[in-house]
Amino acid sequence: MTTAASSTVRLWQISDSHCYPDDSTALEWSKETVYPNQSLRAVLDHLQTTAADHAALFITGDLAQEETAQTYQRTNELLADFPRPVYVLPGNHDIPELMQANLSGKVTLPTHVAFGQWHVLLLDTHSPGKPDGHLDEAQFTQLEQQLRALPEQAFAIILMHHHPIDIGSEWMDRMGLQQKQRFWEIVSAFNSVKAVFNGHIHQAFNGEYRTASGRVIPVFGTPATCIQLKPTHPVFAFDHLRPAWREIALHPDGTLETEVHYLTLS
Repeated sequence: MTTAASSTVRLWQISDSHCYPDDSTALEWSKETVYPNQSLRAVLDHLQTTAADHAALFITGDLAQEETAQTYQRTNELLADFPRPVYVLPGNHDIPELMQANLSGKVTLPTHVAFGQWHVLLLDTHSPGKPDGHLDEAQFTQLEQQLRALPEQAFAIILMHHHPIDIGSEWMDRMGLQQKQRFWEIVSAFNSVKAVFNGHIHQAFNGEYRTASGRVIPVFGTPATCIQLKPTHPVFAFDHLRPAWREIALHPDGTLETEVHYLTLS
């Protein structure tokens, strides 16, 4: 999938909406009363105010808390009037087959989206019945083929649900990508990869992976559109932060800028 690009490509990333079929259902595992569908709608409404400056919205998994066709149908309705293409990938709370069957229109599940010389690769780390992330050898082969096929002057970012490096929270790091070494073996071989972005952790995170040659690949974790969790905490703990999104600016010289924003109270 290819989209025309301006000099700087501006994208949004959101994650972990944890939606229900009904907008009035509160998130069942939150100690505070949070309505995930309403939180997602509030973030989308805000993003639309800057839509003219952005090329697309990427959602990095856990669209659903109640994993039913009705949840994805309602999520699709919430996204239907969004003024830019919406690209999604599965998280551990999702069922990819139900996503494919019930997300439609401008909401799609690609593995590769191009914006001029910038390429966004989307990985499905969902594994049925497991909270942690998995990539099989067929997926690694596809990733390597995609990176090898990029034009010589191309740049790439990789999006996935699960975090590919530890974030300093023991309980959460047990639920990260399990095949970290194999992932970085492949990614390290391609200078075109400029950063990796993930969801899953319900908190902002700025980290890095250093290759054997000393090259640094940034890794960015994006908070949720519903509730947030405390960073570097040894056990599950809520954080008192608002719904969030990430801005990503991809520049024509291969550099990028990114920043997390939290929704302000109206």
